[in-house]
Amino acid sequence: MACLTTASTVVAIVTGLAVDASDVRAAAEPAVTDTSQTPAPEATISMPAAVEPAAPIVRSTVIAADGTPTGSVTGGTVVTVTGTDLAAVAGASFGDNPATVLSATADTVTLQAPAATGLGTGPVPVTLVDAAGAPVTVAAADGSSASAATAALTEAIEPTADAAITVPGAAPVASAAPELTFTYVPDPRVTVQIDYVLAHWQDYNTAAYGVIAGNDCVNFASQSLIARGWTMDADWSFGSGQYSAAWASSTAFAAYLAAHPERATALTDTQRAEVKVGDIVQFDWDGSGDRDHTGIVTRVQDTATGTEIYYAGHTNNTDYRSVDESLALSGGSVSYWSVR
Repeated sequence: MACLTTASTVVAIVTGLAVDASDVRAAAEPAVTDTSQTPAPEATISMPAAVEPAAPIVRSTVIAADGTPTGSVTGGTVVTVTGTDLAAVAGASFGDNPATVLSATADTVTLQAPAATGLGTGPVPVTLVDAAGAPVTVAAADGSSASAATAALTEAIEPTADAAITVPGAAPVASAAPELTFTYVPDPRVTVQIDYVLAHWQDYNTAAYGVIAGNDCVNFASQSLIARGWTMDADWSFGSGQYSAAWASSTAFAAYLAAHPERATALTDTQRAEVKVGDIVQFDWDGSGDRDHTGIVTRVQDTATGTEIYYAGHTNNTDYRSVDESLALSGGSVSYWSVR
């Protein structure tokens, strides 16, 4: 089967400036007694005399650019972080998943987003690290990630490393931690694929694809991949009531995918954590090495005991059948194809 290669989308991640805790602190001031009046609290700057300037805090700065910090849950989105002092970036992660660093220069880091855990949607933190694994802090120039109180004070005064900002009678202001974020959104290809599967797992689309009596599982899986956006080729095709071997046979289909790594990657059952909705599952019931049944992954759940995978298929019509239940009933082994 052939998988549609996702076009890369260049986006920029925008975040806020984090003011280091050492920059904002309450200075110890002697008590002042004024019997004539009680002055209103106001912001003051205390500049200790004869203090050697502290080493400047080097921060990278993200500059807003065109695009939105979002991408498909299936991964592959190319994200560009632009700013300063970024050459040290050697690794990155989106949530708990490692990303690929495509390039890193002083002012630009280009990353390729991994697939979201369980194809879940929503925002995840993005972390950058250097070759030693130490975080590379990235913050925006507009101060948006600092607390409102800190931002109000820094609007008129830009503190230096050896200056202290104090507000009489107020507690020290804690600065917010800088954070880059990336928002995962559904992959429209997978959405269309699974919509097709759930519409036809029991109501066969015989008008368009016919049916292979008693052995329609690969025919159905192939249909779902056409819905996803795959195109037929000389080895994997259907037309005029004729099915190629790869379109109709589980074993021939496995051989076809093995010969087309640009479309799918083989996964063993020990790699369940990498299986995604829309991937292909295959069973070898008798341990002969041949593939005896094929389905489409419709749900992946992480539980306390491990990853549980559910699939849809024809012949033994099902929409959300447990892989583990099938193995318990029929024996044999299971493998997967990670569809690109």
